[in-house]
Amino acid sequence: MIIDPVNNFYDGMRFRGSFSYKNDNIYVVTFNNNIHMRIERMDTNVARLYFVGGNGNQIPIPKGITLRDTLNNTPSRPVAGNFFISWISDYSLFQNGVEICALKNQKQQSVEGVDGFTYTVIET
Repeated sequence: MIIDPVNNFYDGMRFRGSFSYKNDNIYVVTFNNNIHMRIERMDTNVARLYFVGGNGNQIPIPKGITLRDTLNNTPSRPVAGNFFISWISDYSLFQNGVEICALKNQKQQSVEGVDGFTYTVIET
């Protein structure tokens, strides 16, 4: 079991970092000593989400774990123990129907410009 409400492992959803499709870093979420979720870039548009055991070897998707494309409100179907995700959609990971992790497209643009201008943000 990943979430244990009795021991208060679940403390709400907060920002926990970013995964990038632009580098080969592997993002890891450690659920316990024997279950680690990894997100690994396949190319500039697709990544795979999978699980490894304490020894670092891939394991089957843990019982009760599902992934949902929340942009299209559709379940993500695993293929050979992997969920494949794209930067275009948002996703939520569930354990026994409880959302435990979300992957949200940040939908932002970097602004580049030449020197001599002033660049600011008006916060609303």
